[in-house]
Amino acid sequence: MSEMKIAANLADLTRYDDIPRQCLIAPVVTSREIVRTGTGRIDDAAVVLECDATRAKAIIDLLRSYDAKAKRYRLRAYQQGPRGGWTVLR
Repeated sequence: MSEMKIAANLADLTRYDDIPRQCLIAPVVTSREIVRTGTGRIDDAAVVLECDATRAKAIIDLLRSYDAKAKRYRLRAYQQGPRGGWTVLR
């Protein structure tokens, strides 16, 4: 069984405080795998975090906490399903 993949929306990673976000994301994005999350929007591209799901979720939670503290729209994140599709990570 393969490891669960977690991805973060590319547009959201670059819209606020891009240097701190890049510092958290860079170590876990080595192949720069970009996926389409299938939302049908122009900004539905996401970058896959290449680490275990626990670490990926912790990174997502930390970035979302920064967004909440600054009263901004929260980072969109996705989880790959068993058939390869992507669903919103709550």
